[in-house]
Amino acid sequence: MIKNGVITVGLIGLGGMANAHRRMISELEQLQLGALCDVNEDLLNKIGEEEGVRAEKRFNDMEALIADPDVDVVISIVPNHIHAKVLELCIQYQKAIMAEKPFTLNFAEAEELAALYEKQPIPCMVGFSYRYIPSFRYAKQLIDENKIGAVRHMDVRYLQSFGAPLFEVPYAWRFNKAVTGTGALGDLGAHMIDSARFFVGEFQSVSALMETFVQKRRDPNSGEMKEVDVDDYTCFQAVLENNVIGNFVTTRNAVGSGNQHEVTIYGDYGTIHVNCERPNEIDICIKDETDHKPVFKTNKVPENYKRQQLQDFADLVTNNPQEGMPTFNDGYQNQKVLERIIQSAETGQTVKVE
Repeated sequence: MIKNGVITVGLIGLGGMANAHRRMISELEQLQLGALCDVNEDLLNKIGEEEGVRAEKRFNDMEALIADPDVDVVISIVPNHIHAKVLELCIQYQKAIMAEKPFTLNFAEAEELAALYEKQPIPCMVGFSYRYIPSFRYAKQLIDENKIGAVRHMDVRYLQSFGAPLFEVPYAWRFNKAVTGTGALGDLGAHMIDSARFFVGEFQSVSALMETFVQKRRDPNSGEMKEVDVDDYTCFQAVLENNVIGNFVTTRNAVGSGNQHEVTIYGDYGTIHVNCERPNEIDICIKDETDHKPVFKTNKVPENYKRQQLQDFADLVTNNPQEGMPTFNDGYQNQKVLERIIQSAETGQTVKVE
């Protein structure tokens, strides 16, 4: 039960991504980190000390944390193969959750969760964090206001470089299909899919290619070369609502790219381009009264488009859900599109998203 308007958070998974969530929790007076869970005892105690979390609220068993009556909500930052189990336990114990993407390991898990959720819904937010990039939020508003006219097509890219042979990255869980489901597709492509759904609407069909460029990587423990069974690269074309055409590319082998998620949206009367690496700027090409021919201009994003991701989660938990917040259904639909992309790549055919 929420006491004095402060929501006690139980954080499951204390790897690298958890640091961002710890920071976001600390920025909001409504949230208080009250419990931790990780299988790494040393890491658990280290962060427990840093955050002032009592020893009895440091768990190795995630079910124990979720069942704890002092925990109001759960934030889950675990490897992909555990996503569905955390959600299942939260539904069982009726705990609100902010779950990381991809929603589940595969669509079969998503369907099982949907059946449980329909019977016992809970407040659920999915971590599609690019909805909280100011330029993305501003672009969404401009599209909704018809500033570029009817949207006809879009280009979406999410490029990283860390997987390229140049860097000799060793084998890790992200290269293991049993743990991660997919490679670049689920890791980065899930964000591309969500951005397209956020800006335009639902997917109708997909036609995809997937490739693994680095077939083996060295196991840092054994020194042996291990087989990589997930994609380094995925591209697909899609038809979305209102016959909007989309071109999508994601890879972790793009030397020179840092964390380059960018979207270009083409309408009848203009074009909008956003890049997460420039969160407070937007490139717009719209003809105005003084232009004989429209050209791209870079504009600053107004301050009111800044919003912290976990503020939406706090609002959801306190029965004040905000428009555009990524929900359980967004996670479910995203996983469905991921599944259809895999099917298309495996069959070499266009697959409908129904």
